[in-house]
Amino acid sequence: MKRKLFWLFAVGLCVLPAAADELPNNIYFQAMQDEMTRSLSKLRVKGSPKPYYLAYQLNYDHVYCAGASLGELNEGKDSVSHVLSASVAVAAGNGQNDSMGFMNDRFSYMPERGYDVPNSYWGIRHVLWSLTDDGYVKAADSYEKKQTYKRQKNMIEQYPDFSKAPQASFVEPIAGFPKPPAEQMQQWVKTLSAQGKEVPYLENFSVRICFSQRDNYYLNSAGGHYQFSSPKSWLSVAANLRNREGYKEIISRNIPLPEDHSLIPAELQKQTDQVLQSARQLFEAQKPEPYLGPVLLTPRAAADFLNELLVQNVRNVTPLLSFLFENDPSAGSFRNKAGMRIMSNVADIYDKPLLRRYKGLPLGGFMPVDDEGVKAQNLTVVSAGRLQQLPLSRRSGGTGQNSNGHARMSFSTLPREALSNIVVQPKNPLSSEEMEQKLLDRCRELELEYCYILQEFPQEKRPTVNLAERIYTKDGHREPVFGIKIGEKTTRSLRDILAAGQEDTVTSFQDPESREYALIAPSLLVDEIEIVPDDKKPDRKPFTPKP
Repeated sequence: MKRKLFWLFAVGLCVLPAAADELPNNIYFQAMQDEMTRSLSKLRVKGSPKPYYLAYQLNYDHVYCAGASLGELNEGKDSVSHVLSASVAVAAGNGQNDSMGFMNDRFSYMPERGYDVPNSYWGIRHVLWSLTDDGYVKAADSYEKKQTYKRQKNMIEQYPDFSKAPQASFVEPIAGFPKPPAEQMQQWVKTLSAQGKEVPYLENFSVRICFSQRDNYYLNSAGGHYQFSSPKSWLSVAANLRNREGYKEIISRNIPLPEDHSLIPAELQKQTDQVLQSARQLFEAQKPEPYLGPVLLTPRAAADFLNELLVQNVRNVTPLLSFLFENDPSAGSFRNKAGMRIMSNVADIYDKPLLRRYKGLPLGGFMPVDDEGVKAQNLTVVSAGRLQQLPLSRRSGGTGQNSNGHARMSFSTLPREALSNIVVQPKNPLSSEEMEQKLLDRCRELELEYCYILQEFPQEKRPTVNLAERIYTKDGHREPVFGIKIGEKTTRSLRDILAAGQEDTVTSFQDPESREYALIAPSLLVDEIEIVPDDKKPDRKPFTPKP
């Protein structure tokens, strides 16, 4: 019989459609409301525009992790971590001409931030007061420089800098973070990680289980607000090894666990076994030869592929103004391609900010109300291969388009446009067997000796991947390959997608501005990808064997 270790907590399912004056009655909203009212009425500097808009965001993170390496506990002896952080956005001027949307030479484009905020009414008030004061100084400076920039560029204002939009709210009760089953978690990571001791080529094998909950509180001066919690738990497994050719490599996996924080021993063992099997394949793997041809991407690799070539180009679609650059390098390259063909017609792509969970897993992009107080809307991002809808904020950037509730703020950026939960929906999905057969048929048509199956796709922060296989067209046998890089990654590859699979998976990401989102993707067959070996050199063997 399968034994389950359940960690249950009660979450209120009732959504209260609170009006702007019906804020939740707790210290977080009391402190935000009181300090916001005081700042807007009293914060003034002679000769500078007054602040006209404020937004406060509080995140209360509760985290407990247990970790072990090769059977020895190295994390989890301490209590749960509780950290309250604050982000403050200040805009000076007025809605027609304000301070935001401009990259000041002196300041980065990010909110004022406070970490480890005291969890009390006066502690929160004090931090918000300090952050608002600093934010106003920067906003006043940015306002003057932004107006100078506009005059020099002869920019005539046709649309407001910050358009009006109906304000929305989303409020649900927040349950306390219950005590985690620490002893069980510690025992499991010790047991699972100890399996690496018997594998001679593993120099380290670590397992980590984390339970967390983020309590989200937001209020802006127009009345938009939200309150909800985001539970999350995950299993991390990492294998460090030296393969038979002397290369030091690592395989790591972050596997999301159910939203209810339940621990299913059989599932933990299954995920750990998969990493151990991948480590065995990596030990025997060969370096690739240069290759140009069809590649089958497993669901995880397909998510990496779409994240790199599509999602990262559909973000920050309103470029910042700046003396530093003519074209904002952080603005997505697809921002001017609405209506154009950017992808094959194999699948449609949607953004669903109101989707909270998928197959029992929580989605990091859940966003009922955005960080400008606008109700979030579902988007059809790609249909019939054409870019249909972009994420929009209240900053139209001279286009006059209305917000669709996709302004997202983080510790690293003031509110800018971003996707939330990206869902890939194939039109004629194929089984895994059919996908593999289609790959082999295409490779035979091109008279290739073998083609590739990738379980990971290189990313900007991870340019080399080690989980791949060559599959031979003659008899279908496979060989593991490591040290793979992509020769040239271009958005042209999106139009080379030939087929999509039936089975999908949830993969979590953070963009360069630290905004979390989820991508639900099936396997993809891409007609042409260039593969090259990395330039890494083998390392010397240890002088003595592993103890």
